[in-house]
Amino acid sequence: MEETTKSKKPLLVGLLLLLVFAGAYAKLRGAKIVFDMHEITPEFYMSKYGIADGTFLIRLLKLIEKASFKYADHVLAINEPIKKLLEGRGLAAGKSTVIMNSVDEALFASGLKVPGPVPSAGKFIMMYHGTLTHIYGLDIAIEALGKGKEMAGAELWILGGGPEKARLEAMARGLGLEAKVKFVGNVLPHEVPQWLARCDAGVLATRRDVFLDYSFSNKLSEYIIMGKGVICSRLRAIRHYFSEEALAYFEPNDAADLARQMTRLCISPELRARLAERAKQEYSPINWDVMKRRYLELVGRIGGTETESPETLAAALTVAGK
Repeated sequence: MEETTKSKKPLLVGLLLLLVFAGAYAKLRGAKIVFDMHEITPEFYMSKYGIADGTFLIRLLKLIEKASFKYADHVLAINEPIKKLLEGRGLAAGKSTVIMNSVDEALFASGLKVPGPVPSAGKFIMMYHGTLTHIYGLDIAIEALGKGKEMAGAELWILGGGPEKARLEAMARGLGLEAKVKFVGNVLPHEVPQWLARCDAGVLATRRDVFLDYSFSNKLSEYIIMGKGVICSRLRAIRHYFSEEALAYFEPNDAADLARQMTRLCISPELRARLAERAKQEYSPINWDVMKRRYLELVGRIGGTETESPETLAAALTVAGK
């Protein structure tokens, strides 16, 4: 596995260089280029492969990144902290726009038309839904559940599959938490809202490192849309948008601090309600409708169709994409 991982590094760098050259060629032919900076690649390499900042490979990736900025007419960043990071690496402030990952609330809420079964009275259901990998800190969440001595009726439901599933199941057994940690397995996308409706709080125990500190999970948006209180790692990107009054933050990688927040939400339905309401208020400036309109207006302006309404442009882009 290690050799496979190593062999991917030059391939990925080669693909990035190819994209830069393709962008330069397209630019010469008069095309307008919007560079969607959906990941911060140097930090991704540092996180995934354990490469130190300042090494040749990371310097090379930053040079490729800077060249991409040069040839692009406009750059999209997925949150404000990443935009500021890129500006510190040579991206002109007026050349970028934040288009965040967001959840289409209308499509997401449509799944609630078929209600799921209600959990038993007296339970406090915490939930995670997504891929079961090391970075999402589910082992920390399970450990925290075991530390919460005052959480009567507390359970952690884990939806999804992934490489960590067997290890997490063994960990739950080893801690005597088989009855409290429920591994639901994979569910279909349209079923997710029905599952989330059954929980009392969402748990996002993402680890923190140079890359993950800038991450903003769509899972957070989904819990907020569903009106659930969220217990969340104190990550830079999330902290930029949400106050201490909106999310129950805990220090990343700290099971004891996570257990403290789990207990607070378990014993106080009023706190859960306050957090959920405040989170909805703070989410409104970055929701799907805001981001959709911002993106369509940007594309219209760059493409010279700024006189068209975003709705007309959206229809045109949909047809073009078929």
